Amino acid sequence: MNRSRKSGLAMALVLLGVATPALSHHSYALFDMSQRRTIDGVVAKLEWTNPHTFVWLYVKGKNGYDLYSFESSGVAELRRYGWTPETLAPGEKLTVEYFPLKDGRNGGAFIRAVHADGKVTNNEPDAPGQSGASAFDKNKKTP
Repeated sequence: MNRSRKSGLAMALVLLGVATPALSHHSYALFDMSQRRTIDGVVAKLEWTNPHTFVWLYVKGKNGYDLYSFESSGVAELRRYGWTPETLAPGEKLTVEYFPLKDGRNGGAFIRAVHADGKVTNNEPDAPGQSGASAFDKNKKTP
């Protein structure tokens, strides 16, 4: 094999090695994508980080409040769709629609939230759950 072919093959293997983790990173294997749930709570924090943002929500439980975590898209994607670090403010009441974690822990994959004033904040449009009917549509919880 000549030198340029070896270099080309080496470059292809490097690119494949870089692309594979990026593709596997966008797995939704942790979440039960066959179920959509809604839950009411109060924003504890919007964790504005990459590679994913997280919405932390206090939800009234049997013995006080439970903390739920909802994974969303990355900062760059959410900015393109109008999100800012202030989109979900601590102390704000929300109804969150999500795909639950398969292991039963509190939280899941964020689909959308309805604010107290009826405004809807969606995850980025290409994320799962953004097309088709939502639990909000079925329950007519939003205008």
